[in-house]
Amino acid sequence: MSSPDLDYAPSLRDRYVVVGVDASPYTVKVRAVLRYRRLPHAWLCRMPQFYAPLAAVKPLLMPVVRFPDGSHRIDSTSIVAELERAHPSQRSVQPDDPVLAFYAALIEDMADEWMTKLLYFYRFQGSPDREFASAWVMDDAYADLSETELAAKADTFLQRQEERRAVVGATQDNAPLLEKSFARLLDLLRPLFAMERFLFGSRPSVADFALYGQLHTLCADPTPAALIHARAPRADYWLRRADDLSGIDGAWQKSGNANATVAGLLRMIGDTYLPYLKANAEADGAGQDRFAVTLGDGAYAQKPFRFHVKCLKNLREAFAALSPSDRARATPMLQASGCLLYLLPS
Repeated sequence: MSSPDLDYAPSLRDRYVVVGVDASPYTVKVRAVLRYRRLPHAWLCRMPQFYAPLAAVKPLLMPVVRFPDGSHRIDSTSIVAELERAHPSQRSVQPDDPVLAFYAALIEDMADEWMTKLLYFYRFQGSPDREFASAWVMDDAYADLSETELAAKADTFLQRQEERRAVVGATQDNAPLLEKSFARLLDLLRPLFAMERFLFGSRPSVADFALYGQLHTLCADPTPAALIHARAPRADYWLRRADDLSGIDGAWQKSGNANATVAGLLRMIGDTYLPYLKANAEADGAGQDRFAVTLGDGAYAQKPFRFHVKCLKNLREAFAALSPSDRARATPMLQASGCLLYLLPS
């Protein structure tokens, strides 16, 4: 999106500028991609909604990235894709093999849109997570507050997030499924943290960065952090390294079958995430106020969420855009994982 040139220091006008807070999984995802790709950038730890120079940017979501041409971008997936177009040969985060790149896109979408439900659930379900998270976000947004002022800001922020829990589906009614889903995810990723460096070889993909963004925050909040340390203790070490991978020089795996971790994540996408997206899209199309669906780990219900209708559409279009030979190569894995049914036109 274009917008008037904002009030940035002259020294920042020839580089990318990332505006967001460290507690935002999408912000740290984008920041980690820029670091890995060695693209000159500046990091401004601010809540964009409360940062006056960004008042002209609409819609104002986090993170906001100012590009060197003066334009601004939102939505981490769109930002990463635009960076790929702008710097096609500079340490890409898209696997060379189109089939593996499609698998990476599926995992990125699941991380961005399903794992955020886990984050919201653990972050705002009760003490001490609620108090810790709200103070963390507001301290980043307003670093000069007194203790009393910080407490007041944190309380206001917490009230707003409480209202959003139902929109995200991070409710107590969904607790059994969300808890099983988090445990399953950690079990799937544990071998990656212990033996493999990244999902698609010895260099990170967009899927690795999307997982990093969500787990970075989950590993900071008290309750999910304790679960991570108990179930996948080496995740913490991997996350610390993944924060800045600018020193990594690796290679994509050769074309072929996905490894066991990727195969497991695709099964989770096939029995949990994609069925959720389909049920959500059908409910939205029917004008329903609420929908319920049985997923791989149990029952789930929430209000339809319009953005996730777009997510399903985008994934189907990306699958359709594969060449016939690449679709043929991907079909056995997608069929075995349960994904294929949901990627075909309705």
